[in-house]
Amino acid sequence: MAEAVNVARVPMQLSRGCIVVSIQVDLSDAVLARFRSDLLDLLQRSGAEAVILDVSGIAIMDLEEYQALRDTMSMAALMGARTIFSGFQAGVVSALVELNARTDDIEAAFNLDSAFTLLEPAPAAEDDVDAREVEEIPAVDEGAEADRYGVPDG
Repeated sequence: MAEAVNVARVPMQLSRGCIVVSIQVDLSDAVLARFRSDLLDLLQRSGAEAVILDVSGIAIMDLEEYQALRDTMSMAALMGARTIFSGFQAGVVSALVELNARTDDIEAAFNLDSAFTLLEPAPAAEDDVDAREVEEIPAVDEGAEADRYGVPDG
């Protein structure tokens, strides 16, 4: 139990019905386990609808650390929260792809602002120009118009 007291905590805050997590510490098995426990507990207590995991503070991430974060986010998704990774650094992305990390089923954003934009509701269908019914205007037969107004052909 004394060991848990010395484990760094990952800061989390509730904003706009979303838990925002910002990892700014070195990842170890103990930190990852505490993060998982803290996140799932906060998610259950708060009823948040989404979790944004900001990883912009991580310059180096191995496959095991990535998998642990991914598993934690999957657990949050099973609890009903939409999950978004935010702020992957270019070197981390490159390493994960080279290591064949499974990334096809995660939702990611460039930064926190982009992540919050992803959480905004889509515009209603009536605001979508493509969804509106457009009244078609019949084609004009120029000859018929000329006859109607007594304008001679030619």
